Amino acid sequence: MSLFSRYGQKIILLAAVVGVLLAGCTGTPHGGRRLNLSPLLFYSEEPAVGRSRVELLGPIYSRQRDGGSTLTTVAPLFYIWRSGGGTETEFLYPLGHYKTSGGDSRFSIIPFSAWTEELPEGASTWQFFPFYGGRTSGGEAYGGIFPLFGTYKERFHRDSGAFFLWPLYSTSTEGEARHYRFLWPLFSYSTGGEQACTFWPLGGKIIKPGVYEKYYALWPLIHYQRLQLDTKNPRTVNMALPFYVWDTSPMGYRKSILFPFFTHYHQDKGNFEQWDAPWPLYQQGDGDNFYLRNYFPFYYRKIERSRDQMKLFWLLYDRITEDDGQRWERIHRYLIFSTYLAEIDGQGNWSEKHRLWPLFYDSERSDFRHFHAPVILPMQSEGWDRLFGPWLYLWTQDRQNEYRQGRLLWGIYRWEETPEYRLWELSFLASRQTTATGGVFRLLSGLLTLEREGTMRRLKLFYLPWGLHW
Repeated sequence: MSLFSRYGQKIILLAAVVGVLLAGCTGTPHGGRRLNLSPLLFYSEEPAVGRSRVELLGPIYSRQRDGGSTLTTVAPLFYIWRSGGGTETEFLYPLGHYKTSGGDSRFSIIPFSAWTEELPEGASTWQFFPFYGGRTSGGEAYGGIFPLFGTYKERFHRDSGAFFLWPLYSTSTEGEARHYRFLWPLFSYSTGGEQACTFWPLGGKIIKPGVYEKYYALWPLIHYQRLQLDTKNPRTVNMALPFYVWDTSPMGYRKSILFPFFTHYHQDKGNFEQWDAPWPLYQQGDGDNFYLRNYFPFYYRKIERSRDQMKLFWLLYDRITEDDGQRWERIHRYLIFSTYLAEIDGQGNWSEKHRLWPLFYDSERSDFRHFHAPVILPMQSEGWDRLFGPWLYLWTQDRQNEYRQGRLLWGIYRWEETPEYRLWELSFLASRQTTATGGVFRLLSGLLTLEREGTMRRLKLFYLPWGLHW
């Protein structure tokens, strides 16, 4: 049997079927075209509004363009998002991430490599474990092989540092202070702007003249500290855990016995007074712009300045309200992982986000809305939504200004709505599109088509461009 006789008829039949279905491409009032063979293939383009979408093999591949932004996704492997001068990519979520924006660039593969460049400052860092390096904004280079040897500059809140066979030996500078560490964290001493000598956890002292003095023994049990010496309210801390903690200053004190269970707080400023007896079961506090009542686990209420928090039955319900005059926000957390957030910014713009875990997630503002169900994670992540959402979200809805769309079961059922038209599709099996002046109903992408335009009716069969009208 010849190769053609074995496969040729099947290829011809497949080509004929695809050709017939392509002939069934539908038009839209904006002059666009669309073809729905979901979940195998979906294509939609609206040149007049700069919007297009292509999907292949259900949730695996998609590419969508909306105005000046494009999003290409191969789920769950990676996505590439481009908009204006920015690009963002996540791959092997949550391990890989690359982003450029405003001249800054960041790249990372957790936990092995990372690269960052910040402009116009010019600072950059990179690592490919165990190698790393970078350059400061002043053009000074550094690098090394961790943990064998290396140097660093303007990192880890230090001006510079070096290490050899870490944690065997390391050194760093911070202002006028120079720190030396041996077998970190066991032995260290400092000179210059800070004098220190520690033999952790047995004992140590850390002194910055005129700013603070810290002494400890059998860390973390015994401490003596003099803090804020360069202010008008210096503090003295005596601590022998868990027996007592005495933290006193000219303006107030905190005194604890059997820390942290029994504590009394007092501050002259704001007439502040608080009792914990015992924490966390009972707390009572009062003062200017301050109120606290805690009867754990049944009731908790704390009001201070612009923040008001209330809890009922601990994790079952939690409400937080913040209002600083420029921004108002209220968060309701209930049933542990479910939340509702409402926010109004300084310009009067509002937004809402609602997660009823594990049923649905809904996010809305004046010009945008997104809904999906079910919701898997008890938190929101753009990378998760883009790479795993196409597989897991059975129902999605979106609104961008006056454009609305929705999908069910990976796009087998779709609907769209604009001020000019409405459309629903059940894959290639059936579709209906309506406008202010008429409508179109199709079976099998146009095998049978019923059209209405004003008072005129038209019937088309077998994908032919003409038909009967009355």
